[in-house]
Amino acid sequence: MTGHQIFETLGNVELLSQQKIALFASRSAPRQIYEPTLGLFKELGRLPLTLASGWQAPLEKFLFRHIEPQQQANYIHYLSSNINQFKPDARQKELLQLKKLLVISPLLKEKRASRPSVKKRDELIFRQVKKILFLYVHPGGRLETYFRQLSEQDYLLYLLDDPLNQAFRHEDVIPVSVDNPAMILQT
Repeated sequence: MTGHQIFETLGNVELLSQQKIALFASRSAPRQIYEPTLGLFKELGRLPLTLASGWQAPLEKFLFRHIEPQQQANYIHYLSSNINQFKPDARQKELLQLKKLLVISPLLKEKRASRPSVKKRDELIFRQVKKILFLYVHPGGRLETYFRQLSEQDYLLYLLDDPLNQAFRHEDVIPVSVDNPAMILQT
């Protein structure tokens, strides 16, 4: 996943040069994984790190609603629709004013997310972020495909340390939890 891709931005583009990690969760993440994921997310928010995601899957949306703007972390929101359709909510406006948010969209004509636009968005994420944290991977889904492809390439892969993710634990994946979030800064 190399090469160039044209994209549009809104917000603090300097966040692209900071240490970043992309967060991914399957759409079908079970409710019992929300609490441990939120605990980890709050710990990550205390670190000098930029958390990137499409913030589109239900678990990702849930986490985005729990952003605490006063914390140290910054955020990148990758869109899968035309950036001109983006209407920031009150929290996003606050993050933009604090220069703690960057909104990025591949150059898209689509006003709404579609499979091809989600694919373009994800390709852009993978071009710009080399550390990937999988919060929940549904077996047989799109994220399992990404997980398998990225594990064969030059990416650092992290996985929420939870029994529900057991099928995806192997020696090339770094387990992360509320007990060890700072390891992301050290690897």
